[in-house]
Amino acid sequence: MSITLRIVEPPDSLPDGYPPLDPEHPVDYRLRYVELDVLIEAMILLGVVAEEPAEGEELLAMDRFGEVGNAFEPEECVRISRSMRRFMQEEVPAEFFATLQERWNDTQAELRQALEARGELVVSGFESFPHDGKSLRNALLHWGAFTALAADNGGLEVVE
Repeated sequence: MSITLRIVEPPDSLPDGYPPLDPEHPVDYRLRYVELDVLIEAMILLGVVAEEPAEGEELLAMDRFGEVGNAFEPEECVRISRSMRRFMQEEVPAEFFATLQERWNDTQAELRQALEARGELVVSGFESFPHDGKSLRNALLHWGAFTALAADNGGLEVVE
């Protein structure tokens, strides 16, 4: 299970120093469900996303990221990108890292239970959290760079 976020107006070229996740689809940001869930949790911790934003709040609703057809305006992409900038200057705090690692494990457990409930055979165990502090920081900065690029090119849309 995965989701793809796509830049609405693809740029003619990518900025120097920005490596796309998939060079064959440079305006796409494809994430497995568990990766998206962890990214949403990071944005919640950074104060950009909420499970259910109160009326009048500028926070993004977390369920918008998983529904095909949803779009994110350039201004929303700017808020996401700016929230990630803090990691340009600082390391990922230990508590932040632990929360995301726990979210990763919880999401995998939920998916495993859903598969077992449908009678599907689950033969593999948990996939361990794929990051250490440095690689998590790089992943968050990459997401920030992608959303900054999207902000300059019409925003993002959830396409699949």
